[in-house]
Amino acid sequence: MTASATVALLRDFVNTLDREEGSDQLADPDATGRWCAARGLLAPDDRLTAAEHRRVLELREGLRRALQQHAGSGVVDGDAEDPELVALNRALATVPIRVRFDGAGGLRLAGNMGAAAVGALLDAVLRCQVDGDWERLKVCAEDSCRWAYFDASRNRSGRWCSMSECGNRVKMRRAYAARRRRERADPAR
Repeated sequence: MTASATVALLRDFVNTLDREEGSDQLADPDATGRWCAARGLLAPDDRLTAAEHRRVLELREGLRRALQQHAGSGVVDGDAEDPELVALNRALATVPIRVRFDGAGGLRLAGNMGAAAVGALLDAVLRCQVDGDWERLKVCAEDSCRWAYFDASRNRSGRWCSMSECGNRVKMRRAYAARRRRERADPAR
């Protein structure tokens, strides 16, 4: 199973922030506009305001949190509200998005400038949910990474973006910690 173009858009959007390298493809409104325009989310000459840019970043980090929950890490008690998702929902409540039908008869979310970009990304989330791919879109369980990936495993049990890198790091740390616990428990070893 491979990721659809819709999944790839959301994965790439979340991955515009590389925590390990410390780089951000959406560092400012102009960079964000260029990224969105390159993916057809905005017209090439559209310019984002600082507030619209902030909403796009809040959407990215809110999506990262949702995908983190798909991977089973950071899941909040079902009765408690996740503060990051509450902040995302508060920001989304200020986005003037309209619903419209496109030329193919499909329902789409739309708006002006930043709202159009946010609307297109939210539309991608809705399409992933309808296609059944939303729960397969996850964030790496490695704290230093948090890279978004599509879990193509048959049983949807993937935990890391790359078993050979992040998965191996986690397993090596666990093995080291277990060895240290055994050494402390039995110093004669």
